[in-house]
Amino acid sequence: MGWAVLDRLVGEPELLFEACRQGRPQVFTPAVLPQEVPTLRELTGALSGGLMRTPYVEMVREGAVVPAAEFSAARVVAGGHEEGFADPEQIMRLLAEGATLLLPRLDQWNASVGALTALVSQDLRRVTEAFCFATMAGRRGLDVHRDDADVLVVQLAGRKEWTVYDAPADGDRHPRPVPGPGEPALVAVVGAGDVLYVPRGAPHTATGNEGLSVHLALTIREAGTNRLCQTLADLLTEPVTGEPPRPMTEAQLLDTTRELIEAARKRMAAGTPGELLERARVPLPAMAGAAPAPRPGVG
Repeated sequence: MGWAVLDRLVGEPELLFEACRQGRPQVFTPAVLPQEVPTLRELTGALSGGLMRTPYVEMVREGAVVPAAEFSAARVVAGGHEEGFADPEQIMRLLAEGATLLLPRLDQWNASVGALTALVSQDLRRVTEAFCFATMAGRRGLDVHRDDADVLVVQLAGRKEWTVYDAPADGDRHPRPVPGPGEPALVAVVGAGDVLYVPRGAPHTATGNEGLSVHLALTIREAGTNRLCQTLADLLTEPVTGEPPRPMTEAQLLDTTRELIEAARKRMAAGTPGELLERARVPLPAMAGAAPAPRPGVG
């Protein structure tokens, strides 16, 4: 089949699908990363361009969020006092001291990354988001933890050592720290141009190995209960042709109500749980304005 981007991102999509089925982490080395993957120069240019501000810029230190005042500055804009603009000098100072830089949801403000996540969503039929992490050599972003999404880690610059453990056998995928993960399933140094697959729920941690390590985390989210409920509601409220848009009399209202209930019953009877799930998985444009999903801790 023709792929929108997955063949360029991992080289052999079939190997990724097999790793997904087995819940096994794996490193891929594509010949050339897709052109939609941002360069380090592009990201540093955005950071120093003067318009980046919280919440699209965050920092983490020793597992805790750094107060925005430590890496941002205030300005007077059109006569108003505005806070939260990224301060590149303070960010570099904190990075040198061991903090991790996080750029959440690049897909919402970077056109190339937005195109990349859209293409991944098209290939995998899952909602995909993008986060960027930067860490200095010898520094660890977070302790061992797990996320509630499958993640494709695209290394943009430097090198990072990853330790990934098996996902819990009980199926628990809730994001949280994992102090006793057991034996590693994968220990690998990921270099620029490599792509690492981290299965949903698999505990992991990463440490900068060489230079400034920068990676893009493409989080691939499975449909949740809220999404399933919304999909079911959308299905049941699709317009019924032939009915007046505004019934005027009591009898017309009751007749229209009966028709709507009957149409909903027919739709429910004709569908299957699998069909509803597949419909919920399709990333719709409206998802861009949905409530924010849990922030991944990858990195």
